[in-house]
Amino acid sequence: MHEISENEHEKYKAFKNRLVEFCSGKGSAVVGLFRILKRMEHELEDCLLDKTKIDIDQSIIKKVLRAIKIERHILTYRLTNPSLTNLEPTKPHPPLSKWTDNKIDLIELIYAISLSTNDGKASMKALQECFECVFDVELDNIEERIKEIEERQGNKAYYLEKLIHQLNHFHDEYSIEKPHNKLKWEGNVIDLVELTYSIHTTGYAKTSLKRLFTVMGDVFDVELKDFYRIFKDIKNRVRSDRTKFLDELKQGLIDKMEKADEKPSRK
Repeated sequence: MHEISENEHEKYKAFKNRLVEFCSGKGSAVVGLFRILKRMEHELEDCLLDKTKIDIDQSIIKKVLRAIKIERHILTYRLTNPSLTNLEPTKPHPPLSKWTDNKIDLIELIYAISLSTNDGKASMKALQECFECVFDVELDNIEERIKEIEERQGNKAYYLEKLIHQLNHFHDEYSIEKPHNKLKWEGNVIDLVELTYSIHTTGYAKTSLKRLFTVMGDVFDVELKDFYRIFKDIKNRVRSDRTKFLDELKQGLIDKMEKADEKPSRK
């Protein structure tokens, strides 16, 4: 296949930008534009069939034809939705993404989407043109490639399975559920319940009591199911022992600070 030169690519980009500007201009006559684009499509398709008509590389003609078809689809939508006829674009068209995986993977994705669109009756041709424009890629012989996918042995949805695996891997990388993100609570569960209730009563943790217990359980890898019942047990303690664990925390911190005060300061 002929490699498109940098100069040809720049000319194509300039053409596409002018085409979008022309079709989106204020006061553009939608029906007239539709006719012009349809005529251009027919002429370019003739050029693809008869290579002697024009001395331009076929790949460039295909890219131009694809850009024209995209604008024609937009005009079709504007024709069927008259309230949008006079709307002007508020943002410039974003740059195209570049498809870097195998083309058959993209075809598998398009095929899967087609089965979930319009009750499985979506136009593969329309979807193909849309994805070709978005990912700046040419998908030739798509019917044959779909047949290859259907005739695969074993896993027919190879690329979709790969996407699921990548998504799960991404989730695992950033999930708090990972063991190395957890601390291990070495004390009694009742002590953690006492601590969590005390944090909640200060109002500094702007969340519900149930959510706070869920977070504390996740952080310390402890299942805190019956915290209401455990709180009743704490309430039933003799008054002097109601905040037993918090008193231990307080005393432990005081002892640490006093020991630090006793150490001779370095000169």
